[in-house]
Amino acid sequence: MKKESFFHSLNSKDRYMIGNLFFLYLIQGIYTILIGSILPMLKAEYGLSYQIGGYLISAHSTGNIAAGLFAGLIPLMIGLKNSLMILNVLPYAGFAIALATGNPWLLVFAFLLTGLGRGSISNYNNQAVSTLSGGNSSPLNALHGFFAIGAVSAPLIALACAKTGDRGWRLAVCIIIGLGILSIFTSAFMKMDSVSYSRTESGGNAFGFLKEKPFLFSLVIMFLYLCVEATVMGWMVTYYEESGVIAPEAAQLLTSLLWITILVGRFGCSAFGGRTTPASLIRILSLGILVFLGIVLLANQLPLMLLGTIGLGLSLSGMYGTTVANAGDVFGRYPLAMGIFVTLSGFGSIITPSIIGTLAETSGIRIAMRVLLLPAAVLLATALVNKKAARQ
Repeated sequence: MKKESFFHSLNSKDRYMIGNLFFLYLIQGIYTILIGSILPMLKAEYGLSYQIGGYLISAHSTGNIAAGLFAGLIPLMIGLKNSLMILNVLPYAGFAIALATGNPWLLVFAFLLTGLGRGSISNYNNQAVSTLSGGNSSPLNALHGFFAIGAVSAPLIALACAKTGDRGWRLAVCIIIGLGILSIFTSAFMKMDSVSYSRTESGGNAFGFLKEKPFLFSLVIMFLYLCVEATVMGWMVTYYEESGVIAPEAAQLLTSLLWITILVGRFGCSAFGGRTTPASLIRILSLGILVFLGIVLLANQLPLMLLGTIGLGLSLSGMYGTTVANAGDVFGRYPLAMGIFVTLSGFGSIITPSIIGTLAETSGIRIAMRVLLLPAAVLLATALVNKKAARQ
């Protein structure tokens, strides 16, 4: 008898909820990558330095992980749906501030808000899908596939808007705000009873997940992955533009190519993830990240950079969803686990972009980006240890 698919196993209420969560993640993919895509235009209009640019990326990442400190607690007080509805407003408020002022510290606050909203919605999305799927990596990779659809669109939106003039980034931000308003409307019709949780679900030991090896290995892997991923997504357009290998106009297209391969990879991991263990897939993806990142950062010819970009996109593609799945059913058993997971692992996405921005002030972005090879190498080593631990 053919096994029923995840989506066909859901009732109509849960199917609408999952579909809307996928839609929220698609929009999140657009605005998360749009930050890196519009950063060169925003820097030019407001006269921002590399260092301030790094602060903006890190502020977004700071908000993303700070959300983990409270995102798991707020639903216990006001309910999961109300929490999602309220916190989903924050990114679009942040983008509105960015339209209104070029003050560096207000911009840092604005990007902090975008990160707070992103982290909260990411927390609820992953919690809901992980709970309904029992930790199966395929639905989680499908969820992140919709993020990739948005991410593919972001550089194309930025490129199209840039054709309207040097201030075209403002039009791109207005599009994001419009999509955000639409997402608030569609979210109002969700019913989230099947994924809501209470204080007693973890059996009175709310932090017991901190003693579970699958959670701890997944936490370290996610931290190292985010060191690479956040920096690549924040600085890659700037890196491409200033590499001397690619024309500035083509940098946005190459970023879209990166996300097209991530999109293909995520749906590929969704389709085939059930045929191998998360630990095995993480090992393969980690090796690819190190190899292809090295090609991108060391290449001086366009064909090699294209090869590296495609390989890097495929390697990054399934890491988030597969790493969440690597923790097994921990997130379903402990309501606070996802928030702590996002918070602690997210420090990688805060620290590294700022380090790269600071180093780029003196050595240039091309040399500074090579620092990423260190966390990529440690990621592979950790993945190998995780593979051995999974056999025990």
